[in-house]
Amino acid sequence: MRGKRDARARVRGSGMARLTGAGLAISLAGAGVAAYLIVGGSHASRDASELPTKVLGTQAVGLVNPGPGALGSEPQMLLATRGSLTFTGAGQVGANWTADQMSGGTYIFIYLPNGLCLGAGRGATAALQRCSLQGGQRWVPERQVAGPGGVDYSQLRNLSDRRCLTAVAAAGPAPATARLERCQVSPDWHQLIAFVTAS
Repeated sequence: MRGKRDARARVRGSGMARLTGAGLAISLAGAGVAAYLIVGGSHASRDASELPTKVLGTQAVGLVNPGPGALGSEPQMLLATRGSLTFTGAGQVGANWTADQMSGGTYIFIYLPNGLCLGAGRGATAALQRCSLQGGQRWVPERQVAGPGGVDYSQLRNLSDRRCLTAVAAAGPAPATARLERCQVSPDWHQLIAFVTAS
């Protein structure tokens, strides 16, 4: 009998320890979930959920850079060529994009040939992506400069990446590549972009 009583006493004591351990594990798991929701989970949804979704206007445009001869040379159009985005001298400007002006002062640019959106790619690349309402596909016009023929050029800063769309000149006659680089305080031709309607 005494042995049975001792066994019960041990079981009762170890049960309390197990309950205490389980309670501590549940408390730690709850704290972990709360920390994820506060630090990690909110960041995952914040980009799209806090941005305005109302479209104020849509216009078919060409996204044009003035080219290396600065304002006055042949305009270079932003086009998709062989899987990348380049500024190409195409002669007559065509409307290859739609510029969707969003409430809040940003733009979303949709490439008409394939319906993809201009966004911040990996590294410093500008890329065509499946359209979303994310900040990586929102663009903010800044530092407007008047060009010839009444064309207004400005920098296009990516809302999420915070860098500007830039025409990076290649060696020789190759077209300039579209990349994202630090926004210049006094932008030269590399970072000047105009929305031009088809002529």
